[in-house]
Amino acid sequence: MTQNDGRVGFGMIGLGVGLQRCEMMQKAPEARLVAVADLNEKRASETAARFGVEWYTDYHRLLDRDDIEVVGVYTPSGLHQDIALDVARAGKHVLTTKPMEITLERVDQIIAGCAKAGVKLATEFGFRYSPSNWALYKAIQDGQLGRLILGEFDFKCHRTQEYYGSDGGWRGTWKLDGGGAIMNQTIHSVDQMLWMMGDVESVNAHWGTYTHCIETEDTAVALLKFRNGALGVLLGTTTFLNDRPAARYGATTQRIEVSGEFGSATLIDNKTTMWIMTKDKDTPATLDPPAVNIFQDYARWVRDDNYSSPTLSKNGASRKTVELILAIYESARTGKTVTFAQS
Repeated sequence: MTQNDGRVGFGMIGLGVGLQRCEMMQKAPEARLVAVADLNEKRASETAARFGVEWYTDYHRLLDRDDIEVVGVYTPSGLHQDIALDVARAGKHVLTTKPMEITLERVDQIIAGCAKAGVKLATEFGFRYSPSNWALYKAIQDGQLGRLILGEFDFKCHRTQEYYGSDGGWRGTWKLDGGGAIMNQTIHSVDQMLWMMGDVESVNAHWGTYTHCIETEDTAVALLKFRNGALGVLLGTTTFLNDRPAARYGATTQRIEVSGEFGSATLIDNKTTMWIMTKDKDTPATLDPPAVNIFQDYARWVRDDNYSSPTLSKNGASRKTVELILAIYESARTGKTVTFAQS
């Protein structure tokens, strides 16, 4: 299944965001890119030439390879189910970009299909691998903040109308994107919120579409109550003009603020800007996570069924992000508070 060097072989389907993930894989010593697939022949061939791998326009041919153990599904969100199930039936482990899928029914189909095929399943949430984010997660888990009081999570970015029209215009549609600013962009903050703050008891939300011609929201805010009694605020928008360095799709600013009875922390753009811990003043504000990125994490999991890493978002955690986002949409649509059943 792998070359003699023992690295886990990965295939990549979808080379929009997937192209960046091919670059990330070079930093994961246990992972090896074997082949890529994309409907765009030029993009597939150029990516393959850049990384010295094979390429296909028909992803089924990639699935026939014996030297691939894990397949990344980095296509538009609403296309994940069918591809992921094909990957599982081929006996390959499945890695999806966020979200796993855009409805709980489709998420559950993927989870069930992977379980039936006996393959592993995870979703990439890259901000778990930030040393600042990891340090705050660890401080919370170790009780250094004490009882949690408040968590504020913002994902404010600017996306042009051209962005929504690119790559076939799938973004900002209910059919393929499953939502707008919350489902596509702010899902990173949703994951961080659940990861750090715990399960949600109820949510009340509002949304709107202010500066884009799209079907879905470009701005939303939500007030949450967690099962541990803490309160939370989530804010996501693609309307926020800002002076941050522009990434591939535009400039983004992220903020995490968490306070508890013994401490508070502020993280901006995945960097610690305030860190006050009264219970343990030696707590570091940055801490190397257990893996450099999702590809190293996943490769270790493939090699060891008992491998456990808090940075690895397996099927249950991935499902919760979609469940919460859909509850935010339901609350915004109905004007009612949405309450979650006990897990």
